[in-house]
Order: sequence, then C-alpha cells, then structure tokens
Amino acid sequence: MTEIIFVRTRYFYRSYTDFWRLVELSGFPTCFVDEVDVSRRATYVVSPMNGEWPPRIINQKDKPRNARFILWNLERPSGKGGVANFAKDCHSFIDGRTIDEVWTMDRRLAQETGTRFVVLGSDYGLGQPGDVSEKKYAFVHRSYIPWRRAHVYGQFASHEIAPNDWDPVVRDASLRQAKFALNIHQDEFPYQEPLRLALFAAYGLPILTETILDSYPWSEEFMIHHPYQGIVGRLREMLGNDYGPWREFGFRARERMCGEFNFKKMVLEAIG
Repeated sequence: MTEIIFVRTRYFYRSYTDFWRLVELSGFPTCFVDEVDVSRRATYVVSPMNGEWPPRIINQKDKPRNARFILWNLERPSGKGGVANFAKDCHSFIDGRTIDEVWTMDRRLAQETGTRFVVLGSDYGLGQPGDVSEKKYAFVHRSYIPWRRAHVYGQFASHEIAPNDWDPVVRDASLRQAKFALNIHQDEFPYQEPLRLALFAAYGLPILTETILDSYPWSEEFMIHHPYQGIVGRLREMLGNDYGPWREFGFRARERMCGEFNFKKMVLEAIG
C-alpha cells in the first residue's frame, strides 16, 4: 500500500480542528497543499476543498502523475442548489482531473450524488467522558446558530446549555459537564454531521439528533433520533429519566465509534 498523506489547507478552518486531531491520533503524516507532489507514489487525502487545491495540481501537469488524490468532503448540501449542486461540485473536481475520488460522510448522500461513502469514525484520544458528579448542563451542541437551531436552543435557559466556546479548556469542560449532546441540522437537509458526532462519541455523551435519512452506523441502539418538531419535549423527557442508563447508552456509542469504527481503521479499509 502506498503512503497515505493528509493535506492541510494554508487557510485555517477552526471547524476542522477535531478532524486534524483525529488525523494526528491516527499517526498519518500531513503536508500543506503547496507541498503536494503529483509524481510521488502516495495517496493524498484533502479536506476541506478550497481554492488552494486546483492550481497546485494543474501547475504540475507536466510531471508524471503517480499520486492518487482523494477529496473527503465532510460538508453537507446547503443553499438553493442543495444536493444537485453538491453533486455537481464533487464531480467537477474529478472531471477536471484535480481529484481522483470523492468520499462523502453520509450513506444516503453518497447514493444520491454518486460519490463514495466512508464512515468518519472517532478515537478514544479525542475526548474523555466526565464523571457524573461533573454534570451540570442539560446539553452541549457545538454548533453555530442559524434560526432552526436558535428556535430549539431558545426554549432552554442559558444556564442549561454548555458554553459553545472554542477555548480548548472551556470546550473540554463543556463536553465533560454536559449530560446530553443535541444535534440539530442547520437547514432542511436531513444528512449527518459526522465530525460533531465523532466528537460527542469520544466523550461518551448520549446523543439526541434530529431525524437523519440514513444514519448508519448510528442506529437507534447508539443514538436517539427524533423529528425537529417535538425534539425539545423529547430532550426534556430524557432529562427527567434516571441518567444511569443514558450514561451507559453513551458509552456503548463510544465503544462503537472509537473501536469498531475507529477513524484510522476506516481510512485504511477505504484506501485498501
């Protein structure tokens, strides 16, 4: 098997912090976009895609192309174009020969866009569950807040919601001190948010998510699904239950995503 190298953009995307931590924990080497060599016998995995990538590949068109290029697209369909534009963008990179293969993180989305589904797993080192004695927040969400989320979060008192801060110490504490993780889609497209779910899994948090079309590998045994309408009531109901069984529920998901679907394991299996 050729060497697997993950490619960083020079522009820093804070939302990909946990992705790069997973790469680090897995021991994969990294490079920046402007260090990619098309003649090297290696498999390069780039995420996210931005304007830095195509020129780097196109400008090496006179060199022998021995490398394999994979875009791992962790984004979701959004905006007016939705799934159609998502698919068009993915295939445009292949058509332009700057990418050889596109991976997507949601099985249904992969089927609808003709891309390859690869599970984004987690890792035990990404986070450590907090003790029950630490729990003081109803939930953590780790998301920016468009109107759909604001409507849900606004039905809870501020002291019930864990801080949404990026400071590493505050962030770790908020994840350890929350009882539940709540996942609300930013828009009407019911696809997964795999990086956020991988983070929640590492912390052993029981997850309540808005309905997902195809949540694999997150079955009902490992994550609670509920329609947008009524999800506040469902969370209130869960908060009123004995927390012990929910804690075990979260730990089962942690074992599944950090063990059976470990990030490094999923990458190696996909590349073969």
